[in-house]
Amino acid sequence: MHNINSMMYYGAKPWHKLGTEVSEAQTSAQAIIAAGLDWKVDKVQLIRSDNSAPVDNFATVRSDNKDTLGVVGHVYEPLQNNGAFSFFDAIVGEKAAIYHTAGSLGKGEAVWMLAKLPGYIRTVGDDISEKYLLLTNRHDGRGAVSVMFTPIRVVCQNTLNVALSWAERKFHAKHTSNLGNKIRDVREYLGLIDAKTALFEDATRKLATVQLTRDAWEGYVKKSGLIPPEIQGEKMSTRAYNIMEDVSRLFEHGKGQDMPGARHTAWGAFNAVVEYVDYQRATKEGKRAESLLFGSGANIKQTAWDNALALV
Repeated sequence: MHNINSMMYYGAKPWHKLGTEVSEAQTSAQAIIAAGLDWKVDKVQLIRSDNSAPVDNFATVRSDNKDTLGVVGHVYEPLQNNGAFSFFDAIVGEKAAIYHTAGSLGKGEAVWMLAKLPGYIRTVGDDISEKYLLLTNRHDGRGAVSVMFTPIRVVCQNTLNVALSWAERKFHAKHTSNLGNKIRDVREYLGLIDAKTALFEDATRKLATVQLTRDAWEGYVKKSGLIPPEIQGEKMSTRAYNIMEDVSRLFEHGKGQDMPGARHTAWGAFNAVVEYVDYQRATKEGKRAESLLFGSGANIKQTAWDNALALV
């Protein structure tokens, strides 16, 4: 189970094999229907069980099936799904945003959309990554609207959704009445994308020149957050040993590890961790996609990226 409520995808599937396949990349008008996101969120005021008085909280409720998605305060303003697509279109231009995946998790509490940008990032030879923007939105009051630059490595569809620095992690906008005014701020963020792309490309090329010994590789994995910390004087736990073995196999034989610049390098090490997180790491029942978008999976990849850069 992957906790997918609805989803559409075009081409390769980064996270799982679920959803509605479409034959061509989608415009926002097409994507919202193909992804099953053509519903609204209503804000319904809560009342006490004895009906004595209203309370200053509201339930967010799906308009189509009346499922409750979360509880929010009075200042919370839903960003409707069609508004999220319009938000994205306004950021990058209606004709420029070509949607490759979009969908919702759980009952619809979390929504995402992934739009491809023109151009690509080249590491060494034919080892290229395509450029995407990832927008995530929550209807349960647990997070802001965010937009993030997300390269995806073509050879293995690894989602390299990492920030180049902690200060540039992603753009956030709260669910308030002035959300529409944030489009200008996001455009300013996106104005940095070309610079971010150049920095990312330069960083991957440097990583591809750094060869790792076996000890350096194992030290890198231990710092990534994939395995439980070792206890002084005790042997590695069975769980930690098995994770190390699995990710080490990906370091040797994972997708793209035979390409120039990948084998036994810091670039290959980072991608081995990403491939493990994207496709093999155990998560709570049905939570893999949510972990990659919002949770520990995304955090592990960021740590792996930061630690890889420290090797240069």
